[in-house]
Amino acid sequence: MFERADLYHGETLIRRGRPKVEHPKQRVTLRLDEDVVSALRASGRGWQTRVNQALREWIEKGAAAR
Repeated sequence: MFERADLYHGETLIRRGRPKVEHPKQRVTLRLDEDVVSALRASGRGWQTRVNQALREWIEKGAAAR
């Protein structure tokens, strides 16, 4: 499995693992009500991505400026 993560050209290592992203996500700690977290998790895989998108839309609407 690890051998597939490395890309060699002859003896030269070209790439190892996941490529770097220009704007990596940051880990944060956020305290939410238990029922909110339960509902989000119950919505299935990708719930954190959906929360991120909802927050992004809220910010773009200018709601964060209030």
